[in-house]
Amino acid sequence: MSIAKAISNAMSGLGATARGTETVASNLANAMTPGYARRDTVVVANALGGGVRVDGIARIVNASLVSESRLATAAVGDAGTRAAFHERMEEVVGLPGGALALSTALTDLQTALSSAATRPDDEIRLAQVVGAADRLATRLNDASKAVEATRSTAQRAIVADVAVMNQSLGRVAQLNTRISILDADGKDSTPLMDERQRLIDRIAKIVPLQEVTREAGRVALFTTEGAMLLDGSVPARLEFAGADQVVAGQVVGAPLELLALNGTALTAGQMRLFGGGSLSANFKIRDDLAPRMQSELDHLAFDLHQRLADPLVDPSLGAGDAGLFTDAGMRADAAGLVGLAGRIALNAAVDPAEGGQSWRLRAGLQAAAPDPVGQSAILVALAEALDGARPGQPGSGFSGSTSLSSRFGLIESQVSSRRVEALADMAVRSSRHLTITASMMAEGVDSDAEMQRLLQYEQSYAANARVLVAVDEMINQILRM
Repeated sequence: MSIAKAISNAMSGLGATARGTETVASNLANAMTPGYARRDTVVVANALGGGVRVDGIARIVNASLVSESRLATAAVGDAGTRAAFHERMEEVVGLPGGALALSTALTDLQTALSSAATRPDDEIRLAQVVGAADRLATRLNDASKAVEATRSTAQRAIVADVAVMNQSLGRVAQLNTRISILDADGKDSTPLMDERQRLIDRIAKIVPLQEVTREAGRVALFTTEGAMLLDGSVPARLEFAGADQVVAGQVVGAPLELLALNGTALTAGQMRLFGGGSLSANFKIRDDLAPRMQSELDHLAFDLHQRLADPLVDPSLGAGDAGLFTDAGMRADAAGLVGLAGRIALNAAVDPAEGGQSWRLRAGLQAAAPDPVGQSAILVALAEALDGARPGQPGSGFSGSTSLSSRFGLIESQVSSRRVEALADMAVRSSRHLTITASMMAEGVDSDAEMQRLLQYEQSYAANARVLVAVDEMINQILRM
C-alpha cells in the first residue's frame, strides 16, 4: 500500500468516526425529545479507492410500534374526554346523600314541608319552605346550565381540533415536499422527519391514523376508518362551523352542524370516518351524552312541577294555574319539556322577595285570604305528593310508580355508574398506551448502547490516528536519509 493511499484510508476513517461521534451525541442529547428517532451512521467501504465513506444517516424507527402508539393515543383521547364529562356531571348532580346533591335539596324541601305542617301558623317555618323550594329550583337551574356549558365546551373543542388538524396536515405536506428534495440531493432529512412525526402524533390525539410510506421519503395519512387526509402535496381540508354557545334543544341540523371534508358536508353515518379520538368524543358529548343528561334533568323537573300543581294537592288551583314551581312563571307543559330544568322556578306568589306571601303555602296559592292560620291540609298534601308513588311521564325512562326522591336517587346513581365505567375504560386504554410507550422507549435511544458505540468510535479514531503517526514517522525517516 502506498503512503498516499494509507493517508487517504486513515483520513476517511477519521471522517467517518467524527460523523459517528456526532450521531451518538445527538442521540444522547435527544433521548427524551418527543418524536426523535435514534440515528445510526451508515458507513460503507469504498470499492475502488479503499477506505470508507459515510453513506448517510439512518433513522431507526419501529413503524409497527409507532402505529400502535398512535392508535392508543387516540383511544386515550377519546376515553379521557368522555371520562372528564362524566366526572363533571357527577359533580353537578352530586352523590346520594351528599351536601350538594339534588336529592339532598329535595329532602330539605320535604323536611321543611313536614315541619311547617305541624305549625302552619309559624311564619318562620313557612319561610323555611320557601327557602328550601327556591334552593331546589336553583340547583336544577345550575345543573341544566352546567350541561349546556359542557355542550358549549365540546363545540369549542371541536373547532380547536379542526384547526389543529388543518394546520398540522398543511405542515406535514410541506415537510413531505422538503424531505423529498433533500433526499434527491443526498442531504440529511432526518430532523425534518422528526418534526413530521411530532405533527402526525399531534393529529393522532384527535383522530386515529394510519401512515403509509410513499416514494422519496413522503408519507400518506388516512384515518383508520378510511378517510384520506394526505396523499401527495395537497392535504384534505376539514371544515366546521358553529357558535360558541350551545343551548338545550339544539340538535344536528337545527342549528348544529357536523364536519365537512373538502367542502362536502358529512352525514351522521360518514362521521364514523373520524371516530375514535378526542374529535369524535366531543361530538358524542355535544350530540348524545349531554342531551341525555339534559333530558333526565328535565323529566325530574317536570315530575316535581306536576306533583305540586295538582288541584287535588292544592284545591285553590285552576286547570291552567302553576303550582309551587313554575316554568319561567307559567304552568309547565309536556310539549315544552326540553330545557325545563333550566327554567323551573319558585312560584312568585309565595316568595316575599318577589312580592308574594308565604301564607299561601297553607291557604292555597290562589287563596283570597290567609285565614284560618291553623290549617295544615295543603302542607301535608304537598309533602305527601313528593313522597307518593306516581308513574313516570312517557319517554322519561322512569319505569313503574315511585316517589320523587327515588327518581332523584336513581339519576344520581346512574350518573355515578357512568363515571365509574368511563374511568375504568380510560384506565384500560391508558395502561395499554403506557405499555406501548415503554416498548417504544426500549427501542429508542439506549444510553448504555450509545456509550458502547462511542467507545468503538474512540478505538477506531485511535487506530486511524496511529496509521497517520506511523506514516508521519516513515516520511520523516525517508527525509533524514
